[in-house]
Amino acid sequence: MQTIKTIFNNKIFRIPDYQRGYSWENNNLDDFWQDLNNLQHKKVHYTGMISVEEVSEEEYSNWSDDQWLIIGKGEKPYFIVDGQQRITTIIILIWVICQKMPEGSQINFSSKEEIINKYIYTENKQRQEKSYLFGYHRDNPSYEFLKREIFEQNDNSDNDIEETVYTNNLLNAKRYFIDKVKKMSLNDLEILFSKITQQLKFDFKELEKELDIFIVFETMNNRGKPLSNLEKLKNRLIYLSTLLKDESIERKVDLRDKINESWKTIYKYLGLNKERKLDDDAFLQNHWIMYKRYDRREPEFYANDVFDRFFTSHNILNGKEGYESIQRYIKSLTESVKQWFLMNSPKHPQANEICRSKIVITWLTKLNQLGFKSFAPLIMGALVTENDKEKTIKLLQLVESYIFLIFSVSFRRSNTGTYHFFAKASELYNGEIEIEDILTDLELWIYGKPDYNGYYEISGFYSFLRDLFLRENAKGYYDWKFLRYFLYEYDVYIAQQNNLEHASYDDLTSVQYIFPEKPLLMCWKNMEVKDFSYQEIKYVVGSLGNFVLVRKNSHEQDCFIDKLSTYKNYNNAKNVVSLNEWNERTILNRGLELLSFMEKRWNITIGSKEEKKKLLFLDFLEFDNYIEK
Repeated sequence: MQTIKTIFNNKIFRIPDYQRGYSWENNNLDDFWQDLNNLQHKKVHYTGMISVEEVSEEEYSNWSDDQWLIIGKGEKPYFIVDGQQRITTIIILIWVICQKMPEGSQINFSSKEEIINKYIYTENKQRQEKSYLFGYHRDNPSYEFLKREIFEQNDNSDNDIEETVYTNNLLNAKRYFIDKVKKMSLNDLEILFSKITQQLKFDFKELEKELDIFIVFETMNNRGKPLSNLEKLKNRLIYLSTLLKDESIERKVDLRDKINESWKTIYKYLGLNKERKLDDDAFLQNHWIMYKRYDRREPEFYANDVFDRFFTSHNILNGKEGYESIQRYIKSLTESVKQWFLMNSPKHPQANEICRSKIVITWLTKLNQLGFKSFAPLIMGALVTENDKEKTIKLLQLVESYIFLIFSVSFRRSNTGTYHFFAKASELYNGEIEIEDILTDLELWIYGKPDYNGYYEISGFYSFLRDLFLRENAKGYYDWKFLRYFLYEYDVYIAQQNNLEHASYDDLTSVQYIFPEKPLLMCWKNMEVKDFSYQEIKYVVGSLGNFVLVRKNSHEQDCFIDKLSTYKNYNNAKNVVSLNEWNERTILNRGLELLSFMEKRWNITIGSKEEKKKLLFLDFLEFDNYIEK
């Protein structure tokens, strides 16, 4: 059992390229901090295992910055195979403690410079050489970030800093510890430093050279916080690159470099949107469906494919897989992750660098609001392979129509078309069909043809709404979760028709009753709806025409005449502003207008005026003075 103080004697440590980055988040840091708080004076705490592999001379001969330390001073270089999360956390905390120390002060009879010289970096000032005692392999995206953003060393480096989920975690850990020590006295810092360097005990093991280090890594690092499939995949592909038969060392090194570069790109784009980090597994699974296949019989089909059926040592050794197949796969991942980012973050500034078409970005934004359902692999495949933007736009329009009409209006089963369009994604990506075939297919599935019924069916919408209206606390159309999307599309339509500006979807967040659901003021209580039955009032108040989309749902109880000054700011309420009163007639008229818009916007037929009145649940109204545009 060793302490950090003894572990760092005459050694330098690197986290190898096959390792994941720093994955600890606040809950892990809280646990670590709690352990330190609970650790009493002169007691020890078993902190876990640190497993290392001695770096070969062939490898460290390329470490130009460290030659003076390894060869000249005899320091031994090691790769950390297991335990990097704990040791990284401790080193960050040591750095934070050093920065908190007053100038000229000491803790445990060591100055700030002496502590840095033992744990962080050491310098040969005469020859202007600096070597980091702990850090990442050069091929790891966190390599430069740790030096410059955590240890605050520029080293005259021209290298760009790569920001990923892992580098964000590094910075978060630094800020976490800065906050924890900000009120500590020098004595408090000394106690803390003693705990982390002398009272935490580790089972420090140097692994035997005969062990297959990649297998050891995958096994060891599935304990604690398990490796993600993306982390395991990188390790697996690097491992396979070392097994390639009939390939020169240069080609093996080249493939390893390409894997590292590919993962830099993948991590960059998965973590680029700080407000919406993209899930590793979701990307890998959707990519595999596009790249290879889908199997609904296996919940973990893509992971089983990747790790057990395709990228295996057996397939490499028998020549079934090799340099070309691995290179093709990682190239596809690199190309696809950019489009995956575009699909999921179309409003991010970087999206405009990936796609110059504002119309494509507009339709991707709509699909983000609706959800991609089973079309993510197909859209990704089209964005990667299709150069004709008009065809891509047509595809996005039809997919949006499919999702809205089939799932949000017709209320078909959520897996309708899943297997079919997953298969089409792979066929499109691999050049087996053209995008025109997909467009024809989508139109058939939605609208059908004279001798074949499509999946759009307005009766499904009526049945869904009827159930909503008949529930005890039902609110009719208000409970249709796509009402906001529909009203926003109407807002955009009115703006386009009248050359007006329109607000963003994120700004228009609230669906508001025009006639209040539960009116409190006499101006509403005196309206004609008082003559209807309880159920008929529910139909009137919950009908489509009684809703507008606004920024903030306030002033709902205001009298109609008082609401008009607010409504004039919203395109979707333009036809309301010109009215002097609001009652069942105007609710019906507005509802008919909205259904006519639905027909035009999504190229469907709802039916006659009477059929529309039925869908609005206002067919009990006898008068005939309606407006239908």
